[in-house]
Amino acid sequence: MARAVQASEKQQLAALTAACQVIPTLNYEVSPAENSTLVLWAAQRILGESDPFKAKKQEINAALLKVLPDYRRQVSAAFDPLYSALLFSVAGNIIDLGILPEYDLERAIAEVQAVEFAINDYAELREQLCKARKIVVLGDNAGEIVFDRLLVQELAKFAPVTYVVKGAPILNDATLDDAGQVGMAEDATVISNGSGYLGTVLADVSAELKGELRAADLIVSKGQANFETLADVPAPLYFVLRAKCACVADELGVQEGAMVLKQSDNFAPSARV
Repeated sequence: MARAVQASEKQQLAALTAACQVIPTLNYEVSPAENSTLVLWAAQRILGESDPFKAKKQEINAALLKVLPDYRRQVSAAFDPLYSALLFSVAGNIIDLGILPEYDLERAIAEVQAVEFAINDYAELREQLCKARKIVVLGDNAGEIVFDRLLVQELAKFAPVTYVVKGAPILNDATLDDAGQVGMAEDATVISNGSGYLGTVLADVSAELKGELRAADLIVSKGQANFETLADVPAPLYFVLRAKCACVADELGVQEGAMVLKQSDNFAPSARV
């Protein structure tokens, strides 16, 4: 974050010091995403910048929008367009400036077309989609949100989709500004979750999102932070992510970097989040 706003060495040290002071106060019974947010907030306050990755997010969104029509044609031409869209969506999950500030998106796209999901619950997802009357997609990062349009377009063939973004900037997570830039409202109802935490911290989200989750027949959750915050929640949930760190990879029982399409261990179609 400090580098993103071109902070001086003195500011970088101050931000680091502020972050380190928060660490001993953290509650290790809550998710890594929640604790990471508290550390990031402390650094943000010192840097005096509420959205340090704003320019980078806009740049990534704009670049991917230019090639979106090419990717859409690939999805449309695929034997199973929904599965192809899921692969593109998980390829986009590599865009994470908090974990992987340097990434090779073209390589990631080529890779997903040659490598299977390490955990692949696609058959179960497809079965649930055929019964769904309302779908909620919990978005993750800017840039990735462009690929999510491909997924949302395919999901919308089954039922109306609500796409959820963050209520305030945190790292490079997608917000309403990003959704507007990439035209997500053309394909889904777009709402903010009302929260500035990484992931989806149910104790902090808006009443609107809670209502959407309760009404959903199927929830598609993108990214690691959503997995960290929702893995223990009984709900009709599917996680779509790359395991970008050793801890999450170990939790899922996959290799670091693996692609995952996983039905929640607490999958409960009738649950009310």
